[in-house]
Amino acid sequence: RAVPEPARAVGDGDAAEREALIDAMERAGWVQAKAARLRGMTPRQIGYALKKHGITVEKF
Repeated sequence: RAVPEPARAVGDGDAAEREALIDAMERAGWVQAKAARLRGMTPRQIGYALKKHGITVEKF
């Protein structure tokens, strides 16, 4: 039988990921596609990560 993985607690890893996302977004001028390329992600992946961390992108 498969053993379920324990639930992850919000910790330093999540905080570090959040800061890395914000840094990439700032370097990319808050353009998700550019930030995704900087992080080696797809635009869909970075969009999901931003949502997961509660980071909002203002649209003009």
